[in-house]
Amino acid sequence: MMCALLCLRYPIGNLVLPYFTQWVGEKLGADFTLKNESVVEPKLEEFPPSRISAEFVLEVEKLGISHSVRGDDRLFRSHGHTLHEIFYLRHGKFPRIPDIVVWTEKHDDVVALVSLAFKHSVVIIPYGGGTSVSGGVCCPEDEQRPIMSLDTSQMKRILWIDEVNLLCCAESGIIGQDIEAQLKAKGFTTGHEPDSYEFSR
Repeated sequence: MMCALLCLRYPIGNLVLPYFTQWVGEKLGADFTLKNESVVEPKLEEFPPSRISAEFVLEVEKLGISHSVRGDDRLFRSHGHTLHEIFYLRHGKFPRIPDIVVWTEKHDDVVALVSLAFKHSVVIIPYGGGTSVSGGVCCPEDEQRPIMSLDTSQMKRILWIDEVNLLCCAESGIIGQDIEAQLKAKGFTTGHEPDSYEFSR
């Protein structure tokens, strides 16, 4: 087995490292044996049932805010990108996943949902690009209250640019490459390029 770095962004990319996997195996005891293990997505009936009340869902519908209690939508927003979260995703089950996912489109949606969550004692976990490496979107296993995942992906506008003080105010759902492209069109840049540039919000 041979390892290669395939990358176009940095000069180190496209380098062939013929002995890297051997070195990792010898020094770290890593096992690179390919195992024929396919990950099967759970069937809808296998997901934990949602704990959200019908009354809460009805009030969300009255607000006209998109939402879902489907198991796959809830699972998708139950994890970030830490190693143990990815391991759980591939080889196990998350002890707790959100009970409802909502997609806000504007500031007023968020305000209304916070008020609604307070009224019904529902926990809110904001969800951006799902790139968290701090466990920020994981549901606490022992949380007994219903959990709402507030997906901000539809809030992706730049609200204003202060050209004098070089400040920008953008909605929380805009991803790094999009805010950079919009700023570039006006002659500005964020000057920030994290590893999760293409996905982070």
